[in-house]
Order: sequence, then structure tokens, then C-alpha cells
Amino acid sequence: MDHIGSILSKVLKKRGLHGHAEASLVVHRAQEWINDHLPLVAAALHPRTFTDGTLIIAADHAIALQECQMEIPALQTWLTAEAHPALVKDIRLLRAK
Repeated sequence: MDHIGSILSKVLKKRGLHGHAEASLVVHRAQEWINDHLPLVAAALHPRTFTDGTLIIAADHAIALQECQMEIPALQTWLTAEAHPALVKDIRLLRAK
């Protein structure tokens, strides 16, 4: 009997949606980590996209950007452990307008 995770993975791959699902999972997990580890600025940090191994996080103001910048190595280590090890190669921050 197949496990639900393997069935879902097979269906997503068959439909060409596996990459989109993985990207969505990385963005979701990044938001969870931000909420847990940077609670004072979490409302101002928004993981936006994950493409070609690069996670983009937008910050509403410079203080949130600076606070997140200091925690990038920890976030990347955690995401690498939670997601596929070769999936997250870089995390970039940008200032939302």
C-alpha cells in the first residue's frame, strides 16, 4: 500500500506541478520560521518567491530588513534541513515599496 506522500508526489510530477508545490512549501516554511524566530518584525517580512534555488524575502522597512539579514544563515540552514538538501541555495532580501 502506498503512503499518501508518495501518491501525492507521483500525481504532482505527472501533472507537472511538483516544482510549484516544492516552491510553495519553501515559502510557507520560511514564513513559519520568520514568525517563530523574528516575532517583532515578522509582520514586515514576506517570503515572496522561490525560483531556481533562490528564496526572495521582501521587507516593509529597513529595520526588518536588517534584522532578517542577520538571521539569513540560520534560516538557510533550517530550510536546508526541512526541505530537500540541494533545494535552497540562496536567500535574498529586498525592500518592498
